[in-house]
Amino acid sequence: MVSEDVYQEGSEEMKRLRDLGERELINWIVKRLDECDGATLPPGDDASDMLFKGRLLMSCDMLAASTDIPPGMRIEDVGFKAITSATSDIAAKGGRPLAYLISLMLPPDMPFEDFQGLWRGFEEAARLYGGKIVGGDINSGKEIVIDVTCLGEAERTFSRLGARPGDILATTGEFGAQAAGLHAFISGLGDDPISSKVAKKFSRPIARVEEALELTKIPAITSSIDSSDGLAESLHELAEFNDVGFIVDNPPVSEDARAYAEKFGVDLFDLVFYGGEEYELILTIKPRFLDEAIKSLERIGGRLFIIGRVVEGGDIMARWRGEWVDLERRGYQHFI
Repeated sequence: MVSEDVYQEGSEEMKRLRDLGERELINWIVKRLDECDGATLPPGDDASDMLFKGRLLMSCDMLAASTDIPPGMRIEDVGFKAITSATSDIAAKGGRPLAYLISLMLPPDMPFEDFQGLWRGFEEAARLYGGKIVGGDINSGKEIVIDVTCLGEAERTFSRLGARPGDILATTGEFGAQAAGLHAFISGLGDDPISSKVAKKFSRPIARVEEALELTKIPAITSSIDSSDGLAESLHELAEFNDVGFIVDNPPVSEDARAYAEKFGVDLFDLVFYGGEEYELILTIKPRFLDEAIKSLERIGGRLFIIGRVVEGGDIMARWRGEWVDLERRGYQHFI
């Protein structure tokens, strides 16, 4: 799915990774690496170290050009999104990022200028979330493949396990705009104002770190999951994990997704429930702490969207345009 333009921008005289070689590329990277607090090993050593006391969280996420980078996506945004993907899993467990390890497979004919743009995206996202890029690995191959490992810390963690019938179902954001953005990229609709808007949301999702940290301060959350695989798939995962069902009587529909669907004839239901790429938190909340949870996010400029409730049994039903719909288990999956 990646555009050939990603590899062939500029003149033929432009330096490419094969012109630099592995050693020079590594030297460039090492000069930009950070050190964790209390480190005794310098950047570029065989490993990175840090002083740590507390609860350590670990997550990793992989992005490949052929499946995750649509034509026309800026290379800086690819780097930003790769960091966000790994960070979102840490946020969903109630943590904050400390350090990132980035492993890369890169085409030898990739312009060095594009590599620098990719790295700028990594750095911008890491700064936003408060983590440091401390190391990684590089290799050559036919396409861009990015694997990000995020190390984080948490005072209190959220699990997927814990939802009970009667709990409130909520999210930290609306759904559908990111899926519309992917559709806009693939369809070549980027010049339209609404297409440009949703394309930006697809390219620059934000992991809900601050929201998660606020919610750890109160005993409100009974279960939590990152929504990157899609709202429906994430609900099915929570339902299966907890042997419960869900009623979604107030779907979190993005108005940008609605406008896009109306203009270009795309199924809004599919965008909202089956699109994915939102990187929101899907939460179940004890009813007696709901008001406190809402206010805690409002204090930091966030918002809690109440979309339904947890029920007994394994069914997941959504109210859509006045009718109840059985929410299928459908979302993006690799290998099929």
